[in-house]
Amino acid sequence: MKRLLVPVLVLCAPLLHAEVNFSGLDLSSGNQLLFQSDAEAPGFGHYRTLFSADLDKKTLSELTFFPERVQFLGGENVLEIQNRYGLFRTDSHLRNIAPVALFPAFVAGGDILTGKIPPVAASPDGSYLLYLKPTSFARADLVLYRLADRSSVTISSGVELSLDSAQAAWSPDSRFFVYANSGRLYYYAIEQLVQNRVLAEPYRLIGKGTIASVRWSPDGSLYLVSDTLVYQILTADLFAGPLYAELLSLGRIVGKIPFGFDPNFDAFWISPDGQSILLDKAGRNLVLLPLRRDDDPESASVRDLPFLRLPPGDRVAQVLWARDGIVTLLTRSALSGAADPTRVFRLNTAGGATAQFVQTGETGVTGLALSPDGSRVAVLKGDEVIVRDYPTWQDVVSFAEPAPLRVLWESTDEMIVAGAWLIDDITVSDRTTELVALSQPGDYGYSTADGSVTARVQGRTFALAATSPAWEPLATYSVRPARLSSSSFRVYIDGTQTGSYQNMVMIRDIKGLGTQPLFKYPDTRYESFPTAEGAISFTTFDNGSRIRRREVALVFNAINTDQGLTTILATLKEYGLRCTFFVNGEFMRRNPEAVREIADSGQEVGSLFFANFDLTDARYRIDSGFVESGLARNEDDYYKLTGKELSLLWHAPYYLTTSAITAAARSMNYLYVGSDVDTLDWVTQADGNQGARLYLGAADLVERVMRLKKPGSIIPIRVGKPDGVRADYLFDKLDVLINGLVSLGYSIVPVSTLIEHAR
Repeated sequence: MKRLLVPVLVLCAPLLHAEVNFSGLDLSSGNQLLFQSDAEAPGFGHYRTLFSADLDKKTLSELTFFPERVQFLGGENVLEIQNRYGLFRTDSHLRNIAPVALFPAFVAGGDILTGKIPPVAASPDGSYLLYLKPTSFARADLVLYRLADRSSVTISSGVELSLDSAQAAWSPDSRFFVYANSGRLYYYAIEQLVQNRVLAEPYRLIGKGTIASVRWSPDGSLYLVSDTLVYQILTADLFAGPLYAELLSLGRIVGKIPFGFDPNFDAFWISPDGQSILLDKAGRNLVLLPLRRDDDPESASVRDLPFLRLPPGDRVAQVLWARDGIVTLLTRSALSGAADPTRVFRLNTAGGATAQFVQTGETGVTGLALSPDGSRVAVLKGDEVIVRDYPTWQDVVSFAEPAPLRVLWESTDEMIVAGAWLIDDITVSDRTTELVALSQPGDYGYSTADGSVTARVQGRTFALAATSPAWEPLATYSVRPARLSSSSFRVYIDGTQTGSYQNMVMIRDIKGLGTQPLFKYPDTRYESFPTAEGAISFTTFDNGSRIRRREVALVFNAINTDQGLTTILATLKEYGLRCTFFVNGEFMRRNPEAVREIADSGQEVGSLFFANFDLTDARYRIDSGFVESGLARNEDDYYKLTGKELSLLWHAPYYLTTSAITAAARSMNYLYVGSDVDTLDWVTQADGNQGARLYLGAADLVERVMRLKKPGSIIPIRVGKPDGVRADYLFDKLDVLINGLVSLGYSIVPVSTLIEHAR
């Protein structure tokens, strides 16, 4: 039994994803200033972006483009790049990258975005853009933008904000898209927009579900999974069917699945021929099923079905499904320090009764991309891209590419490799590589030979062409020392933090005798501190300091079920956050793998007691011995499962305690951790009158937390499903909540750090 209370300290400063740092100033005699910014992008870490400023004309130009999100628009032969500095497109020759006008690029006066950036979904032909325009912390308007005339129209208001998708899916021919709002699915037809005869939203209803409930097939059919039924909806059905969607199911039933589909946790993929469905139950159990109805004679036959259960912490990252029937899965682990965070599995669906998932055994795979005809696959590894024959999985050719992030096939023989350092256009057959853009600047400066802007990136040297913002290969890298002044200006970094910018680039006009910032200060200001310190108790620690630091603790309570745990751990890993989990004995008994998953993720873990019941219930006589033995048994069970010790932090089930209970735990050197924000994520639709008053959807729960939190707040989030029915869960909006917090300047820390900073 442990006897000393030693808070676990974070060994480095907590990551704050809202901060941007400027550096690397270099001023030419012609008053052209080079500088770089360093920003934190969840999932990518820190990356740098190079800019040029014309101090005479007072204009900014972006010179490197990190591909946080990329899309190849084959209809226009255009590459689209999205990052926190704006949305950009090349011309049809993959040159001349420029901002898309509607979106507020940093070089055009916009703020540098923070946290994860809401995605933009371009139509496959590149003519339209769908995006979510936030209206609050958790809600947005779904907007359609037409590039031809730069017009936009609001498709739907009050849509739940998502940072993984635009809550919409385009048809392959760009004629339709389907979107979700408030648990319902709707269609939108571009033809109706062009003809100015768009129906009101209720008359475009498809049915209940979220965007995870639907997928388009290559032939343009829409597949919808609802409970245990799979529907195929033809585009012709969309025009007449929605008029009766409240009364009749849209489309035709093409299959049944053996369990109720929950779009909060489950996923599916349809085979290119529409004959099979791959189901992912709860993010871990995958099974391949033929699409047959019960009245199909073949449905009565006995057969084995390919099944795959993923290891703890793994979830599906990519699914490739070629027309030859071969499926390839890439899975990714959310566990910190995993020896190999990804695995590759293959399945030949044409294998009949012998078909099964087989792990390839190779290591270091970070991404996959299937060529348009399905004959080749690009396999991304640490510093190379390997092109393989897809059916045989045999190497064809490999290319040295530093830190590749995505491959986008232009044709069977051409591909774009978007990496953390370079974006290259590669022709496979003749092994030629042409630069599209620099992702990061590496070393840079003004050439000693002709004064041109020169950069050295991963052993390759480039010079910026004088006539266009394009980089050309250069044999040698030779730049003069950086300068901070010319005959007209002096430049320097002002270290004063303003909002999300840690510092500012300042310009001193020598002749005009004035000093101005190079660009405007960010519009977003950090939330102010309370005017006075609040009460802090180290007997029942309900909150940290209100005025010392702008920080909060997210606390995850693992009570009985483990739904959503892998999503939670993956999100925390993406943001680089260490938080606090509380586990009880019932959770450990039911979910031993999940407990090891939490322990191996590097999170702080405290005790939620051995049994899950109200310790203050008058029907029970709870003495100090019962409390001590319950905590001790939880310690021992956790150690047996994980080989690790629980921290000396705890709270009682339901956060219900008495002074005698906390005193008994304190005798074992446990510190009681309470909360000052009730998230209400435990309330279900079946909680009677109380539930009717208190029940909120996940987006509204985020809004509630953002309204109630303060510096030092402890914010509890329940892991798994509570007893009763909820339409969605707060943990599914964890990234939205984190984004909201960091946008106001909050750091997210473990409870032990909150305690240490409060002392």
